[in-house]
Amino acid sequence: MPYTSTREATGQLFEEPEKYAGYGVHDPLGQKVGSVQKLFVNDDGEPEYVRIRLGLFGWRSVLIPVENALADEERRRLTLQ
Repeated sequence: MPYTSTREATGQLFEEPEKYAGYGVHDPLGQKVGSVQKLFVNDDGEPEYVRIRLGLFGWRSVLIPVENALADEERRRLTLQ
């Protein structure tokens, strides 16, 4: 199964949160809505939020809790739930 919860992939997220920058972000239907700009971690080093750039030029951004995203490292994308 290529999809993993970001909580389940904690070892990789804790060690290299910057590696998710640039991943595509897709809605539950598979439509691309933006790209990952940054992953934010808490004081314990656990991922909490993902900043996503939206739109054609990426001028707008939103923070999404990691519980609402699934990571697919093979395709370099996050899918929102």
